[in-house]
Amino acid sequence: MLSIDIVRALYPRAPREHVDAFAAQNGGLFAQYGISDKPLRLQHFLAQIGHESGGLTIMEENMNYRAERLREVWPSRFTDMALANRCAGNPELLANTVYCDRMGNGNSASGDGWRYRGRGYIQITGRDGYRNVGAQAGLDLEGNPDLAFAPDRALAVACGFWRWKDLNTVSDTGDFVAVTRRINGGINGLADRKAWFDKVRRVLGAPVPMDEQPDAPDVVAIQRRLQALGYRELGAADGIIGPRTAAAITRFRHDKGLGNGMVDAALLQALGL
Repeated sequence: MLSIDIVRALYPRAPREHVDAFAAQNGGLFAQYGISDKPLRLQHFLAQIGHESGGLTIMEENMNYRAERLREVWPSRFTDMALANRCAGNPELLANTVYCDRMGNGNSASGDGWRYRGRGYIQITGRDGYRNVGAQAGLDLEGNPDLAFAPDRALAVACGFWRWKDLNTVSDTGDFVAVTRRINGGINGLADRKAWFDKVRRVLGAPVPMDEQPDAPDVVAIQRRLQALGYRELGAADGIIGPRTAAAITRFRHDKGLGNGMVDAALLQALGL
């Protein structure tokens, strides 16, 4: 479904083995998990994994913190500086301290906090998460948590997470904040997530071939109307439906509930042209 060129355009710094596997597997997996059934689902998925993984470059949670930062991130866990100092610069101790006795993990001595720290394109955290996502993806993630970021398994794991959290249903509402809350439990990184969403739409917005372009004055009218409505990603009103104009039209059509397409009667009517 998504070619290797599109995957590279979306995630240009991703390791080659991840790009290759993603390009080879996405068509079948997205169909299997219903992600490709509606454009909005796919857009949300690609944007959220982009944020969560830093463009498929961060596969494992960074647990290396300074003591002062630990007290900011986990204030209830680090009420005194002594424990913060012990955990600072000690990722395993930190994970076992902050993730113990919750999310299905055992106590700090069990090692579950470190064993089930965040991994994957959408970072799974906690024994319960690994068990549930593994059930959806058909993998024993609880027994082998490193599969969550293996190049040939990472996309299936992210799709399993998506199904576990019923994110297709949430995506269908168009509520970006609700999707983020379902993934994150809050709205951490919301601005960056939205920036990823805009990037996904730009990359997936297919330009109209030159031999199928409407007359230039008609395109200029469309572009100027979109600019006036705040769809400034299209750039200059140059009379050509290139990638940026296509992305603006795609976003406008979604916002107005016009369905898939590019320039048609429904678009012109909605623009008042």
